[in-house]
Amino acid sequence: MDFLFDEVPEIETERLRLRRISADDLGDWMAVWHSPGVLDFLIDFEGAPHEALGREIVAWAQRIFVEKSGIRWALTLKPNPQMIGSCGFHLFDRRHQRVEIGYELRSDCWRQGLMSEAVCAVLDFCFDTLDAHRVEADVVEGNAASAALLQKAGFTLEGIWRDRVYKRGAWQSLWQFGILKPEFQALRR
Repeated sequence: MDFLFDEVPEIETERLRLRRISADDLGDWMAVWHSPGVLDFLIDFEGAPHEALGREIVAWAQRIFVEKSGIRWALTLKPNPQMIGSCGFHLFDRRHQRVEIGYELRSDCWRQGLMSEAVCAVLDFCFDTLDAHRVEADVVEGNAASAALLQKAGFTLEGIWRDRVYKRGAWQSLWQFGILKPEFQALRR
């Protein structure tokens, strides 16, 4: 199923607004990546991203929407428009009705349930709007907070990708999590 919209849809939760990421968000997104602890388990960067790389990532967020392979939303605390993190899906496989999600949040916003709120909103979107059958997430081995967040949202730890990525001079294993549409629907009831 292709996206049925021309603009990134906005999603609102109790405390958050998920909106389109724009070039104006670069400074705020850089602040997210540079906040203490955020990069500890992100596999996208070797170190703190510089501005040119940040611009590439903003362009990536715009490109995946145009290509209809994903949406990455800016997370904002209502009513403030400042980006405090991002959440979304990518690697949308239409044939197999499968997507992968990812997220990050500024560390001063941790442990408030904000990312749980965002992930649940993105799951609603993936299962209801995209009609996905499966949503996946990879977590760097040792990232207990992210694993707990996914398990709270109903994901199952399905296995370990041993030495899946090379980061900071060492191989990193990834925990593979997944949730199926019938499981998510049962949790809603």
